Amino acid sequence: MSTIMLVNSSEIEMKLMQKSLEKDYSLIPMSNAKQALGRLAKASVVPEMMVIDLEHAGPGGGFSLLSSVKMHEKLKGIKVVLLSADKEGATEMEGYRLGASEVVFKPINASILKRRIDIQMEMLSNKRQLDNYVSQLQKNVTFHAQNSLRLEYFLIGMITDLLSKKDGFTGTHCVSVSRYMGILLQDILMSGINYGIPSEDYEIIVLSAQLHDMGKMGVPDSVLMKEGKYTDEEFRAMKNHPVYAADAIQKYSYLLPDNKFVIYMYQMARYHHERWDGNGYPDRLAGYNIPVLARILAVADVYDALTANRSYKQAKTHEHACTILLQGAGTQFDPAVVQSFQRSHMLFYNMARQIQEQQAQQAAQIQAAPSLMTQSQQMTRQYGGGTRQ
Repeated sequence: MSTIMLVNSSEIEMKLMQKSLEKDYSLIPMSNAKQALGRLAKASVVPEMMVIDLEHAGPGGGFSLLSSVKMHEKLKGIKVVLLSADKEGATEMEGYRLGASEVVFKPINASILKRRIDIQMEMLSNKRQLDNYVSQLQKNVTFHAQNSLRLEYFLIGMITDLLSKKDGFTGTHCVSVSRYMGILLQDILMSGINYGIPSEDYEIIVLSAQLHDMGKMGVPDSVLMKEGKYTDEEFRAMKNHPVYAADAIQKYSYLLPDNKFVIYMYQMARYHHERWDGNGYPDRLAGYNIPVLARILAVADVYDALTANRSYKQAKTHEHACTILLQGAGTQFDPAVVQSFQRSHMLFYNMARQIQEQQAQQAAQIQAAPSLMTQSQQMTRQYGGGTRQ
């Protein structure tokens, strides 16, 4: 049962209202504004509605009480119905301006007052139901969005793991590059220069960066796993990996039309080996014709290639890698992205150390994860013969 606080110093009017409302509502009679505010201040649960008599609310009047209620954080959600003997439009408009939901004129007609209050209570109930529905809908959307993002992480994890099976370098390289990409992207977004990158897409951009080298799954093992310098023919085969990835993404993009994750993944996979001076591959794009995310990724990609240990080469120091990247500004790399690297290069250095620690932790988590084979066998034993519904 909803609760209504009645504020009226007239005993006759109070009794009339109580008789009209007591069957359907829990009533709290108050003789003046001071008494009402004192009760409300102590209440842990406030009434859904107040009925305030403008002329019989005590010192300060009904408008003062209405203002106090609407300005109080705990009380401002209470619906207020005003009673007034003044039928001038100015009084009515002032009531609505201060936050009243309804103005009922006196002398009190018990049936009309009851109906006006019923309508306001129905509206309040409908609003609460709508708020609950919206809240539940938001929870559902958040849940599904989180599950969708987890699915993307799951699929990306599988793809990078498959890459690692073909080439132990590529899988860890993809993860590391995405971390470095995140550092550059954050610096660029905070630079104040508009590169057309939506800040709200930061996470999916960094996530999709992990797949920039997935086209290497199409490169022959004899080339991908070779130690040492490539022949011209082998290098031509390796240079096909951006196209392999882009073609695969394009082939299945119809399943997710206009999906930003897919578009970002395509841009970085196809164009991360393009050069600022136009001498890159596969399309020999130059300057601003290269998508900005690919220009950013190119710096992150080369940094990791320079500083990571490989069976066929020693890792270069952070300082040496910085020198090479700075020398490539304006030829291999977008000068603005290199400037971003200059501002944040120590974050690269620290991230490299974090990656090593996290890879060790992940190895332990993988070792401790439940066996899917065991879970599959248990499910098969439980449902393999079918169950009657």
